[in-house]
Amino acid sequence: MFSFVGDTVLDPFTGSGTTNLAAKNLGRNSIGIEVNPENIKKIQEKLNYSQNDIHGTTYEFVKVRKNIDFEEYIKKLPYIFTDPHKLDKKTDPKKLQFGSKIDSNGKNEREEYYSIKEIISPNKILLNNNLTVKLIGIKENPSLKNKAVEFLKEKTKGKKVFIKFDQTKFDTDNNMLCYLYLKNKTFLNAHLIKTGLVDVEKDFDFRFKDKFLRLLPHE
Repeated sequence: MFSFVGDTVLDPFTGSGTTNLAAKNLGRNSIGIEVNPENIKKIQEKLNYSQNDIHGTTYEFVKVRKNIDFEEYIKKLPYIFTDPHKLDKKTDPKKLQFGSKIDSNGKNEREEYYSIKEIISPNKILLNNNLTVKLIGIKENPSLKNKAVEFLKEKTKGKKVFIKFDQTKFDTDNNMLCYLYLKNKTFLNAHLIKTGLVDVEKDFDFRFKDKFLRLLPHE
């Protein structure tokens, strides 16, 4: 598009040779680079490599030497880019998908479902994808810790769960904060507070704070 008749066009990702064919038909020279040797035959067929060309077009296929140590080669280059900013990767995005997902049966499900691998504490859960989440608004009561853990084990045993988030995604210790629900929409954070086995975390604001405080059993 930006060349003139007689110019040489470079295509570093030749593929099946479409750019080279266009260059040939429009009076340009061309150089194509292709790493897949299986495409060479396709390129030759597209260019009618085996046919005599009335315009005197000549072709040359050059096989570049292999066994190049690219890591060592790159180290010698004068323009290596190094990003000075190091990101704080709080969680592996592969462990957690956001939004809707189409399953293998073609059904559109709104939530991503998990199973519980371990109840670490009344407010900390290990999911089957090895992601540890902390239940928003749940404050452990040391004297009732074991009972609260058993309650969660009983409620989640053999069942699927899904998680939702608030505006704050992480606490000061980089724990991922979430609301935990059973597949049947049972709100486990609220259910746990209602039993009186845990307290409500009051040190920071979250969406259901007032609701959770109202759920605490009256003494």
